[in-house]
Amino acid sequence: MVRLILFILFVFLCIVVLSSIDRQIIDRLMSEYSKLSWVIYIGCWIFLPIFLFPAGILAIGGGAVFGFWEAIIYTMIGVGINSAIMYFISRYFTQAFDMNKFESIKNRFCSDEFALVLLLRLIPVVPYNVVNYMAGAMRFNFIKFITAGVLGKFISAVLFINLGNNITNYQSYEFWLALILVISMGMIAFWIRKILNRRAR
Repeated sequence: MVRLILFILFVFLCIVVLSSIDRQIIDRLMSEYSKLSWVIYIGCWIFLPIFLFPAGILAIGGGAVFGFWEAIIYTMIGVGINSAIMYFISRYFTQAFDMNKFESIKNRFCSDEFALVLLLRLIPVVPYNVVNYMAGAMRFNFIKFITAGVLGKFISAVLFINLGNNITNYQSYEFWLALILVISMGMIAFWIRKILNRRAR
């Protein structure tokens, strides 16, 4: 329950920060750096999550700056590249550790790698960065990881980017619907997590 509350507070914090930014400032910056803005955004997705920067902020910010469809395209390009980089970083640096421990954990909890990565991507209380590093450390099949990771992130990114796209119109029906959908996703994911914890006992 604490993590769910923290997730909701995080979403509201993003809304307060981004909605306080003057839309005219964003439009002016976009016009000045229009040729490089998408490159900068994808670059942020590629590099910032490596240093544990929250992915949700990037997704909401992308929706606010680029609009829904452009942000989706740029986000998924960045997610795919970043996920691969973080996977191989983790895989490389964990070679010095005893992999038998990782294997025992993997065999106990990860019978279906694709389904596990997809579920973890859909659960917003599990950080995007942690999933990438965990998959590399536990030697998940790369194709299964990248496919499930991108698919799962696409589903959650749609909700976060839609929220960002409507963030400056916080009095509109579209904004509140987007907010309800994001919070509902968090509540559903929390409920699924509780069920899985009960079955694991």
